Amino acid sequence: MKNLGTSDRLIRVIIAEACILAAFFWAAENLQLLLVLAAAVMMIPVIKGNCGLYEMLGWSSCEIVKRKDKNIKKTFVVVALLLAVVGSFASAVLTKNIFMDDLGSVDEAYSLALQSTGQGETSNATLQYEKLESAFASFQDKYSKYRPLTVKFDGNFTSQMNNISAAIAGSKKDMLQGNLTSAHEELQKVGPIIEKMQDR
Repeated sequence: MKNLGTSDRLIRVIIAEACILAAFFWAAENLQLLLVLAAAVMMIPVIKGNCGLYEMLGWSSCEIVKRKDKNIKKTFVVVALLLAVVGSFASAVLTKNIFMDDLGSVDEAYSLALQSTGQGETSNATLQYEKLESAFASFQDKYSKYRPLTVKFDGNFTSQMNNISAAIAGSKKDMLQGNLTSAHEELQKVGPIIEKMQDR
């Protein structure tokens, strides 16, 4: 016997869609499966029209739908589809913008480090290099666990990150040896990689 009303079903669908959007666009990889499972748990009663917990407790959220309210099911479907489309589009745009802002912070630190090594000022070059190293470490930590749609299906992303990491590590070795010219040349390898990553 059905014990889920239309409004109850709509709320569950909205929660399930939010879980799916979070899993696909926002969550770290280790949380995605849990969110998909949560969405499935919410959707099974919606499809069946029956909630086991409600049945055990003797509850029912079924409302009497008057003839003039027969369009409520159509409205239900439209709202669910609209949420899915708008939510997906907004999530794709927002996560891409966040990624580009994070990459912009790395690019800014990179430009300052490159400039300072080119000028041959050891103290300033060391300071700017440390800022670059910190900015990239934060970026690398975040995007090693979380892949927004803009990089999720990019087969080059991991190798690009590894190449940037190698260039930064190589320039550090040169800086520690006091060879700013070599450090500058090594850092120059990072620029084209960042440009490719920004071209999305």
